[in-house]
Amino acid sequence: MNETAIPAMQPSPIPPSVKTLAECEFDLYYFDEHGDEELEVAGPTLSMALTNALPSVASEEAHPRAVFGARRTSGSERSYGCFEVVFPEEGRRPTDGYAEWNIRASVTFEDAIEIFDASKEFDTAEGLLRCCAQELGDDEKSVQIIRDGVQRYLVAFDNIALWDPKASIDIENGLDDLFEDRDWTQFISRAELQVPEVSISNVALVPHKDAWLVRFDFVNGSDRGTEMEYVHQKKGRLYATRYGCSALRSAVPAFRGRQLPRVYDMLQEAIDLLFNGN
Repeated sequence: MNETAIPAMQPSPIPPSVKTLAECEFDLYYFDEHGDEELEVAGPTLSMALTNALPSVASEEAHPRAVFGARRTSGSERSYGCFEVVFPEEGRRPTDGYAEWNIRASVTFEDAIEIFDASKEFDTAEGLLRCCAQELGDDEKSVQIIRDGVQRYLVAFDNIALWDPKASIDIENGLDDLFEDRDWTQFISRAELQVPEVSISNVALVPHKDAWLVRFDFVNGSDRGTEMEYVHQKKGRLYATRYGCSALRSAVPAFRGRQLPRVYDMLQEAIDLLFNGN
């Protein structure tokens, strides 16, 4: 279905009661060395369905405060301590939904995906870097160990910022804390920590079941495309969903975790201006 088939609509106090596109619904299998589990998952797109499953995996497999994420595997096998995802075989797969909703294609059924504990990986990277930064000296070997630790910390920081809406996005403050009085810019420059500016345009609401989604175009550095986010209603006002199963928190994301708060703010500003009467 194309753009014309899913028109942007002015919202009403009662969400639309219209027939919308079929969900991407399927049985998701995941396993590690200890066993395997199966979940029924669903969402407007494959990426959104996968993200919707993560809280259930976290509650089943870890402590209540754990924050799980999903990502492509970095090699032929899943990373240590992660769960490997098994998608349905070809012929049993639903549509992935991207073409139907006219948005950026991200996660595909062909991708090798792993589910990981983002909070645990961040805690580990943070603890190791704190120890190295405060205990190691300035010899060549120590400096390289610290640089490697900074890179691991940067990856873990971006992962937790992507998957945990409560996480800090101030990475410089995090490095200040870990290095205490030591100058961390000898290991990574402030310029290397910068993320591109993001702009959005063509913000429109589209009906989804008995609620709304917001679709928008974006430019993120050299990348551009169209994305979609859930919208919820509270006291007669519409809000872009930034917590819980936010659609922008994806295994193949359009934005880095440190960019998301600004993206949500811009979406909310557009929703307020266009639909909330602000």
